This record gives sequence, structure tokens and C-alpha cells, in this order.
Amino acid sequence: MNKRAKLRLQGRLVFAAASAAVALAAAASAQAQSAGAPEGASAPKDEGQNIIVTAQKRASRLADVPAAISAFSGTYIQERGVNDFEGLVEQTPGVSMTSDFGGSASKVISVRGLGGSDDYRPNGSSSAALHIDDVYQTSNLFLSLPFFDVERVEVLKGPQGTLYGRNSTAGVINVLTRDPTKDLDGYVTGEIGSYDRYRIEAAVGGALTQDISARIAVLREWGGGYMDGKGAGYLAGTRVFAGTPVVPDPGARSGWGDRNMLALRGTLLWNMPTDGKLKLKAFMSRDKGENQITDSVQGIANNGWLEPDNDPYTFYSSRYPMRDIRMYGGSLNYEQPLTDDITLTTILGYQYGKRFVEGATGGPARVFDWDFNDRVRQKSFETRLAGNIGMIDWVVGVYAINDKVKFRTDLDYTDVGATRVRTNYMQTRKSRAVFGQVDWPITDKFTVTGGLRYTDDKARFAGSTIDLNPYGITQGATRFPAVPVFFDNRAHDSNVSGRLTLAYKPIEEVKVYVSYGTGYKAGGFDGSSIFSAVEALPLKPENVKAYEAGLKVSTDSGFFASVDGFYYDLSELQAFTILAPNTPNIRVNVGKSILYGVDLQVGVKLFDNDLHSLRLEAGGTLLDSRITEFQGTAAQVAANLGNDLPAAPHRTANASLVHNLQLGGGLEFKTTFDVRYKSAEFKRLNNVATSRVPTYALFGLRGELSSDAGWSVYAFVRNLTDEVYALDRNLAQRLVGSPRLFGGGVRYEF
Repeated sequence: MNKRAKLRLQGRLVFAAASAAVALAAAASAQAQSAGAPEGASAPKDEGQNIIVTAQKRASRLADVPAAISAFSGTYIQERGVNDFEGLVEQTPGVSMTSDFGGSASKVISVRGLGGSDDYRPNGSSSAALHIDDVYQTSNLFLSLPFFDVERVEVLKGPQGTLYGRNSTAGVINVLTRDPTKDLDGYVTGEIGSYDRYRIEAAVGGALTQDISARIAVLREWGGGYMDGKGAGYLAGTRVFAGTPVVPDPGARSGWGDRNMLALRGTLLWNMPTDGKLKLKAFMSRDKGENQITDSVQGIANNGWLEPDNDPYTFYSSRYPMRDIRMYGGSLNYEQPLTDDITLTTILGYQYGKRFVEGATGGPARVFDWDFNDRVRQKSFETRLAGNIGMIDWVVGVYAINDKVKFRTDLDYTDVGATRVRTNYMQTRKSRAVFGQVDWPITDKFTVTGGLRYTDDKARFAGSTIDLNPYGITQGATRFPAVPVFFDNRAHDSNVSGRLTLAYKPIEEVKVYVSYGTGYKAGGFDGSSIFSAVEALPLKPENVKAYEAGLKVSTDSGFFASVDGFYYDLSELQAFTILAPNTPNIRVNVGKSILYGVDLQVGVKLFDNDLHSLRLEAGGTLLDSRITEFQGTAAQVAANLGNDLPAAPHRTANASLVHNLQLGGGLEFKTTFDVRYKSAEFKRLNNVATSRVPTYALFGLRGELSSDAGWSVYAFVRNLTDEVYALDRNLAQRLVGSPRLFGGGVRYEF
């Protein structure tokens, strides 16, 4: 029996055990219903309508914020197995991810169709601004950070130009990790899953002195690779050009794509004698895993890619690429009441990321194999005053951030151009901003919110692209006639963004709102390989005008619903496209686009008594997008005008059904069934058939037995129907999502 067959057999045994546990729980439920509620049983408390978020730079109930927000508690994240940003995207309707064949080492996020064509290199800033513990992350390199010991995640949909500033045209993702408390508490979780995947997570915190508390959290995760490598196949030992090395054969490998992650975080919290709080967070992470390789589709030959079978979980390659991603940094958060009505908040942040990633094209030929060497360093500062004058709430602040990116890309064209090409760049950026926002309840039912932000950005981009000609027989002059290229360019942009919202609350349970806002994505530079001087010129800023209207309803019975309709007018979209045949993609401004649709969310308790409860949580996004103006040649206009934007699926939806059963004796059994649906989407601007990712739906089931003594055991299955689906697709390559996964674990909380 081979490894894959053994894993599937183990998975069936785990699933059978989980099914037996569910059946046992159902039997216990029937017995308890006939005998009455067991002693000590209590209905689980639902606080969904009272979730507190800080999306507006202050604590507010989710139901009271006049904007489209998806909020996830740490418990929700843990139970759904959300370990990184890719997992978060899977849980959020209207959000998509493009991995650009770099797997977890190279990805970009789109929200409501914006951001799917962003630069995957480290100097590119995502249209969806990522914040971790209130610190903005300037580079998509930081999307490789793992999730552990998380308190809450907030996804703000739509431009957030006032409070969050540049590079938030698509929205904002806030990840908030847990702070220490004065009481000793913590947990430890051990998990095992298919394909030899293991995960251990633990945290402990409490008071060190009367005023100082601390918390430390650790994560260790390894294994989980589900791809099988076949080596170089038919090309092994052959030579395409006389004078170049033969194609090496690395042999066969099973279970390729393992993660090897270690992460630590420490937090100190000082409750000061002045009634202020000073919080220090420091973290580090290192991922020395195996980089997933794309699979070639149906044995298609395209520019040298070829695979003789159509198994989505096998690939052919002349090498097995690795990754080594290291990050560390920290933040200092100072909060001090100055008067009864005014509070000062200051946040200092520092982050460093270093990434070495190898890549291959999903075929044995050395067509476009690459090595990335990236380093990102950022320093940020924000200080703001918040308070109220009577019924009017206000916030004003200043913000500054500097970042430096050094990155090098080596491209292997040995089997198509008898050469290797190296790009070596450095980019520095400085951004300064002032902002303010006011919430004015003009009556007891109407509230007006208005805000403005002025931003000034400066960037410098210098470097070169050279033909290394390692074999002395390069054909680069034919393929890249403008190489070598040397450049040293600058960009300077300024912007005023704002938002105006009118909210109406006819009764306590209902809020209606309309808003107009603008968003701004700073100009910058293309970080892919520069093969001509024009490709190194600065990009224009991307701007969006957003019109929204929404309704939120929440009740004390646990019912919550929201509807948010939106229309975006987007100009100077920064996107990847092909300028000429047989040339690489580069990022340019491509004209104007429109996006429109509706977001839906609902949470309802279907029943609840002393014995058991059942709750439904569901959400969906209907989206349409269209390029209305394209700048380029007649052929480029014909290929792109009227197309969907990349990573903008027309329909996405998520739903969860959660059943809690009180077994008596302090025991509870929770069953969670969830489904994720995504309609087909194009991953490239030109919308060709070979960039289309088909529709898919994924189902999951989880059962957990827990005790009020703090321990729990659980089992799960993900991708229940073993759906074959793609995370990315381009030409003859596809990056395949994980097959059916089984697993289980134990957890102890104190």
C-alpha cells in the first residue's frame, strides 16, 4: 500500500471515529430530551450581536458600525482551522487570493474584486491594507505571518481612506492578538492531520506584579504537503542547447509542500499609575518549508512546460524548491487619558522580513525557474487624540512610516535562452499623513460621520537587470534586446481622501446608512523583472470613489443581519498585463473600471433550550466588475476592454451550522458543519480561458467534546467531498488546493 493510500485509509478511520462520536451525541440528546434537562446543563451564551470591534479606531458594537465588516473571534478561527491569511480568505465572502504560483510564499488578496492584480514582489503594497496589532504592514511579504493566539480578526470591506490611509482602496484586514490579563490563564493544543501534518500551539499569561501582566505564545507546525514529485521525467539527462548543463533529475518525492513553522510572541502590559496603559509586543517567526510547485494541466505543452499525466497532485520538475522566510519585530502602544473626555494613543512599530524562495514552472524544463531574495524593513509611528464634545465624538491624528526593500530575482532561462537573468533592486518609501473624523448625532435618530486624510508619499526605485550569460552562449540579445537595463527613478504623490456617512436608527435594533468615500493607493514601481527602461518608470496612484448603502438588524435574541450595496468607480488601476507577445507580465496603469454588488450576512439562533442549541451563520457576496477604459495598443484594448477584473468572482458564500448539546456532568458536544462556495474567476487581466479558475464548493465537518474542567478533544474533516480545485491558473499551470483532509486534536485551557 502506497503512502497516499495509507493516508486515505487513516483518514477514513478518523472520520469513522468522528461519525461515531456524532451518533453517540445524538443518542445522548434523545435520551436527555426524554428524561428532561440534565443537572448542571445550561444554554451556551450567544453574544454575536454584541461583538466589539475597533474598526473605527475605538471600541464599538459590530451592529453599530455603519460599514460592511466581517468579524471573527479567536474561537471561530481556531475551530475552523484558520492558520494563515489563506485560511482567512476562505472564510470571508467577497475576498479572494491569488498565489502567483508561489504558494504561501507569494500571494496577494482582493476584496470585492480590488487587489487581485497587485504586485506579488515585496515592494508592492496590497490594495487591502493589512494591520497586525494596529501596525500597518507595508509589504505582501508579511502575508506569510501565521495565525496563533488570536483575539479577533476584522475585515473591513471598501475603501478606508480616512482612518487607514493609503493602500486601502479594497479594504482593511485587522488582526488582533491576545493581551495578558491579571488572572493566570492559557491553553495548549496538539493536533495531527492527513499527510503527516502536526501542529502545537500554546500560550500562558497573567500578572507579574500588581500593575504588570505578561503573556507568551508559541506555535510549532510541520508537515502537510500533499503533492507528489515525479522528478524530471522524459527530459532528465537531456541537453536543449549545446554548451548548457543537462536537465538534472532530482528523483521522486512524496508529500511535497510541507510547512516547517516556528513562531513566538511575547506581550507585556503595564497598567500605569496615571490610569494609562503601556503595551509592548514582540514576535518572531520562521518558515523553512517546501515551496509548492504548480501542476501542468492535461499534459499541455506551452513554452516548454509539459507533464505526461493529468493527476492534479503530481508534478514534474528538475528541482524541488524550498523557502526560508524569517520575520521579527514589535510594537509599543501607549494609551493615556488626558481628561475625562480626551485620550491620547501613540503606536510605534518596527518590522523586518527576510525571504528566500525558490520556484519552478511545473515542468522539467528550466523555462522560468526563479529564486527570490527579499528583505523588508519598516518603521512606523501614529499618534492620535480621541474624545467627545457633548454628543460629538472625534479623533485627530498624525502618521508616518518609512520602509526599505532590497530584493533580487534570478530567472533561469537555460532551456529556452541558454542563460540566466538577474534583477537587483532597492526601493525606499516615506509616507506622512494627518487625519481626522467626527461623529455628530444631529438628532436622536440621525448621525453624520465625516472624515478627511491628507497623505504625502515619496519613493525611490533604483537597480538593474543584467544577462549573467553563465554558459557564454546566451540568446538573451534576441529575447531581451534592451538588457542590460539600469535605472534610478523617483515618485512623489499627494492625496486627500475622505468619507461621509449618514446613519439612521429608527429603533434600537435597526440601523440604515448611506455613504460616499474615496480611497487612494500610492503610486510606485513594478517589482517584477525589468527588461526595458520604460518598465521602471513610476506608476500613477490608483483612486476609487465608493458609493454604499446598507442596513443592519440585531436583536437580543441572537439574530443579526446586514445588507450592504456598493458601487465603485476606479481609475488608474495598477495591474499586471502583457505589453507585447512573448514578454513577461509587468504592472502598469490600465485605465478605468467599475465594480458593483451586494454583501449579505445573517446569524440566527434556530432554537435554544437547556439541552441544546442550533445556530446558523451565513454570508455571501454578489459582485460584477468591468474594465471600461484601457490604455494601450489597439490589440491590448481589444484583449482587455470589458473584461472582469482579476480575482473578482461573481458569487461567493459561506455558511456554518453549529449545534451545541449539553451531555450533563459538565460535558458538552459541539458539531459544526460548514460550506464555502466560490464561482469561477479569472486570475489575469486578459480573461483568457487558461487563466480561469472553475467554480468549486468545499464542505467541512467538525465534532468536539469539551468539559467545564478545561479539556476538549475534537476531530474534523475538511474538503469532505474531495473536490479538486485550483488556487491559481495561468496558461498550462495550475496551483491546486488541498484534497480531503482528516485530523483531530486535544486542547486544555486554564
